Amino acid sequence: MPGANQNYGGILSFMNQYNSQSRASRQRKSSSRRHNSEPSQLRTVLLFYVLPFIVVNTIIFFLVTSIPKGTVTVGETADFQSTVVELHVDSLLPIKAPAATLDSNPIELTKTGSRTYTATLTSNGNLTVELEGYNRMKSTIYQVVSVLDDTPPAIQDTKMDDEIISLRFTDSQSGVDFSTVLAYDENEKEILPLTIDRSTGEVTFQLPKTNLTICARDLAGNEVRGTFSPEGEAITEENSENGSSEELSQEKSSENQEE
Repeated sequence: MPGANQNYGGILSFMNQYNSQSRASRQRKSSSRRHNSEPSQLRTVLLFYVLPFIVVNTIIFFLVTSIPKGTVTVGETADFQSTVVELHVDSLLPIKAPAATLDSNPIELTKTGSRTYTATLTSNGNLTVELEGYNRMKSTIYQVVSVLDDTPPAIQDTKMDDEIISLRFTDSQSGVDFSTVLAYDENEKEILPLTIDRSTGEVTFQLPKTNLTICARDLAGNEVRGTFSPEGEAITEENSENGSSEELSQEKSSENQEE
């Protein structure tokens, strides 16, 4: 049976060749899977371990070290007697109730929005606002308030001419209220001005035989009082800032009297 043996040998040879090819193919596939699994494992480590670690620690660092920030705006004034100050919190994180002082005096801040606080001020000064976050980080904002008129008018260019005294009132903020310009003698008798020049601020009075006290207010209510002798010499000047008075002594030189 030579033909049968030849067929059987061919089958064995074919099967051996197939098995060899299958083993080689399986080895190549196994090696390929090993190579492909290495980048996949690296991506898994980066996505599920390294990246979350970085993100979480960044958030923790931000929460712990974030400093509260804010902006203070001083509003305009219509009457030169009061103004509104606004605090806007710029921080993303919430803060505790802010504290404010004006020249070391406490100021009440009213919450008008989720991140906005306001306060009404009636005097100039150095405004200090302190912010504190819930992470105990603090910051301080400093602002100078100078829009209000707390300075009385000034008396300038005093002159004496034939028992008539002329002087000039100036006020750089609210302006002089010329309807309040009056004078009093030592008997408290009211004396009206002879002339008023609103464009230059010059006012004239007839000097009596006694001392004459001349008064004027600005539009914010601050008052100045100047007392002059019958010879036109300035004796005292008294300033009243919204009702509180202090006396300032001023003496003119003989050169100014001659003028």
